[in-house]
Amino acid sequence: MKYSTFILAIIFMAGTLFLVQCGESSDDTAAEQFEEERSELVSNLESLRDDLDEQIEEIGSRIEAAGDEADESLTNAYDELRGERSDLDRAIDDVQRASEDTWSSVKSGAEDTYDSIASTLDDWVNELEDLF
Repeated sequence: MKYSTFILAIIFMAGTLFLVQCGESSDDTAAEQFEEERSELVSNLESLRDDLDEQIEEIGSRIEAAGDEADESLTNAYDELRGERSDLDRAIDDVQRASEDTWSSVKSGAEDTYDSIASTLDDWVNELEDLF
């Protein structure tokens, strides 16, 4: 009887240890997935910021070259894209500071910001191509 109680205790401890390790494994997997998603989203946002910076620089150069005769649409594009850049910087900061607990809402907001700014950038690029 003592022997079977001892064996059951060992089996119980081994099972408990296994379950604890499995729990840690799924926590580790969730943490890794969170870090991967966050890193990918930051990379996408930074890439969009680079594209935005190129357009801002190009428009700024055209405004500078045109002087006082700069087309109003160029000035509007420049101002709007600089505002969008500020929004993009905020989204990058939010994503970098996000925790696993806040990730869902931060991710959703950052993806919405990305989509909105990417669309705005495409619209302005097309409009500027038409101007020149």
